[in-house]
Amino acid sequence: MDNNIIVTGLPRSGTTLTCHLLNRVPNTVALHEPMEVRKLAKYKKRSFACDHIEAFFDQMRASIRKRKKAISKQVNGKVPDNPVAGTYSVSGLRASIASHTEIPIGKTLEANFALIVKHPSAFTALLEALVERFPVYAVIRNPLSVLTSWNSVEFPVQSGHAPAAENLDIHLKDALAKIDDRIERQLYLLSWFFKQYHQFLSHDTVIYYEDIVSSGGNALKVIVPGANMLNEKLENRNRNNLYDTQVMRSLGERLLKTDGAYWNFYSKESIEEFLNNKTSCEGRTSP
Repeated sequence: MDNNIIVTGLPRSGTTLTCHLLNRVPNTVALHEPMEVRKLAKYKKRSFACDHIEAFFDQMRASIRKRKKAISKQVNGKVPDNPVAGTYSVSGLRASIASHTEIPIGKTLEANFALIVKHPSAFTALLEALVERFPVYAVIRNPLSVLTSWNSVEFPVQSGHAPAAENLDIHLKDALAKIDDRIERQLYLLSWFFKQYHQFLSHDTVIYYEDIVSSGGNALKVIVPGANMLNEKLENRNRNNLYDTQVMRSLGERLLKTDGAYWNFYSKESIEEFLNNKTSCEGRTSP
């Protein structure tokens, strides 16, 4: 079914914001990491994992039609624009404020409503199989801002790991296990995400966070045409005032010395200009 839509993307790239915005679009429901993705690793064939995901879509459609409820990570009963706290905890990192439960679906929906399910790491690992079964879109963001965000949150990416992806991709798990330096693991992982999108997605199904923000959400019309009505006032958080500027500069210097797959989407020049406070890093490589 073309109205069962997969959204993935880099952790901390705006995938939750994407779901939040899409829930404002008529005849559309977007769920924020609703599945227990660890269960996908039990399947020996990727096609069986896709069967499991398709069955979940069917389950959620039935629940929404009959009970007006669906499973999602949520804050106050809704998919938030950002699932992470705006302050640092005693650990020195920002914690998730979202919980996993049922949420009410109160909007009027037609029988063929668009249902979006979003998971960043697990769906990126399954990308090659997913594109054969579903419409798939990925959200990406300035790699330096992503790295800086990773270093500010109490998520596995802060230590250079993505368990949901590693459970599904043994090569990724083995490669990360061999890297002792935490930032080097992050850089390897960051490149792995971008490599997956470059290899398995077409240019028009990769959505830039910067475009989502500058268009007020209108850029999401590639996922559901009804998003062309979005005109929200959004703030570009590539220079989030919660980010440590010295950490960002140090990460930027290391990033620019690498040859990761992120350079297929963003130019080194745009990162250099961003570090020098000349742009908000909306520059990218040509398709």
